[in-house]
Amino acid sequence: MMITFYLDESGHSGDVVNRGERYDFKGQPFFVLAAVGIENETAMAFCIAELRQRHKIAAGELKSKSLQAKPKFIADLFNDLYKRHVPLFVELVDKRYFICAHIASFQLLPSCMGFQESHDLWFIRNTIADFLYIEASDQVLNTFVEACLTPSETTLLASFSQLEELGNACRDMPEKGDIAKGLLQMVEQAQVEYREQRLGNGEAYLMFLPPPDHNKHNKRVWMLPNLTSFTNVYARLNLYYGRKLKGVRIVHDQQLEVEDILCLGKATAEAQQEADSIPCTPHSDFVFAETASFEFAQSHEAIGIQLADVVAGTVMRYFRDSPRTVIDPDLDRVMRMLIEKSDELTGYGINQVVPWCNVRLGSA
Repeated sequence: MMITFYLDESGHSGDVVNRGERYDFKGQPFFVLAAVGIENETAMAFCIAELRQRHKIAAGELKSKSLQAKPKFIADLFNDLYKRHVPLFVELVDKRYFICAHIASFQLLPSCMGFQESHDLWFIRNTIADFLYIEASDQVLNTFVEACLTPSETTLLASFSQLEELGNACRDMPEKGDIAKGLLQMVEQAQVEYREQRLGNGEAYLMFLPPPDHNKHNKRVWMLPNLTSFTNVYARLNLYYGRKLKGVRIVHDQQLEVEDILCLGKATAEAQQEADSIPCTPHSDFVFAETASFEFAQSHEAIGIQLADVVAGTVMRYFRDSPRTVIDPDLDRVMRMLIEKSDELTGYGINQVVPWCNVRLGSA
């Protein structure tokens, strides 16, 4: 098998601590990474040329942003991808939810407390993240982000305190009281663990925060959605091809700031062979028997990256704008088809990293 997956992203505004006013993320509340698999580059280029001619799209690089006024072209492009059974893998991340998931994973249920990866733990994390997404104030999130930016005992304890206040405020709610009480228990246990850990470790507070990455300028960046999205797309490809990745080539749009981080993320994913460290997800496989090649290219040099750009930008704007904005019916139909075609058992389609209440269903 020889196939190249081209990857590009949309809605990127750096790490999620770049949150903007009241967590609007500077008008980009969603991050999307799209992977488009191409076996026959010549045939795909011919198809795009024909679509360009039909819709009177001028020559030059295809960019999702410049095609917003051409929804029929985009719809026909998606239809052709479906007709050709082109493998599509999309990660959609709600950035506010992404922060809430990190609070659940690193502060309330940290690995230092010995929690084993399992479907039960995965369910608990998601339940807590959903609760935080709906109930947590900006102040709760701000305090956690501040602990990430200036890690110390003081900032960690302040974050714990905010979570306690939230739990106490919600513990008598008719439908969410039990979750709030569970949150309070988690905070209490995490604080006990921290007090024990700090006796022998002056920087034990770091064990309750997500680890930062460092870009090429050695600047710390926190909670990169493109890193986790990339590693999950890679694991989804591993699931889709039954761990037979020999002959699979991955080409990512050039990302000078984070190329080293993405390469390290790929290597880290491949190294997670121990049962207790393998992420438990229903739509990916982090046990790698074979590995894919990985490289970067500039978008103007690769039509596949341009396709990935169109897919990523279209998905991002669809989730950002609908249902508040009227969507072209043809475009709406192909987006619903992408959601309907998504399959957790194979990893194909779109993975919505959003609170359960905001999960889109294709037929809805």
